Amino acid sequence: MFLAIYGTGGHAKSIYNIIKNKNKIVFFDEKNKDFKVGNKIFSIKGGIKKLLEDKLKISEVIIAIGNNKIREKKYKILKKKFRFATLIHNKSHCAYGVKIGDGTVIMPGSLINTDTIVGSNCIINSNSSIDHDCVIKDHTHICPGVILAGNVKIGKNCWIGLGTKIIQNCTIGDNVFVAAGAVVTKDIKSNSFVKGIPAKYEKKGMAKF
Repeated sequence: MFLAIYGTGGHAKSIYNIIKNKNKIVFFDEKNKDFKVGNKIFSIKGGIKKLLEDKLKISEVIIAIGNNKIREKKYKILKKKFRFATLIHNKSHCAYGVKIGDGTVIMPGSLINTDTIVGSNCIINSNSSIDHDCVIKDHTHICPGVILAGNVKIGKNCWIGLGTKIIQNCTIGDNVFVAAGAVVTKDIKSNSFVKGIPAKYEKKGMAKF
């Protein structure tokens, strides 16, 4: 039985670092070429159609795509047939009472504190700090170095940019883009783009994420 990784970009390399000791790993992507990680070269088995044929007896799948909207789309397709892995790097820390959804990846150096809930198909990236009683909903990407204080709620399909800080008890709606380095001090409504210190709404509209 194989663990299938869908995607062969930079995020796939980071995911491989978590599971590199597993013997049976296969890569799928629409790109018809080999995938190089360090000194290893993997032959790509095909795109999503080939993956769905499941000729290799796939046991679990993980999506190695950073873009939230693409990752969500592929998750919904693959979820109909496969079980998703949950990957937690051994140099991260999940405290007592933490719940992590399927398809979510926890990168090295991340700290997730007591009674926090992380949804499905999320990315908790390197050296992020998530305090107690937070809720992060499906398909959201917490970028490297993000700090969430206690009891922060983040909706679906959000992008919380590099080094963002969110103070306690804030609620972030669905489909919110928070620019890198922002400091969020109050609730943010859904379908918003915010940036700055303190974070303010950006009238130019949503960035693509």
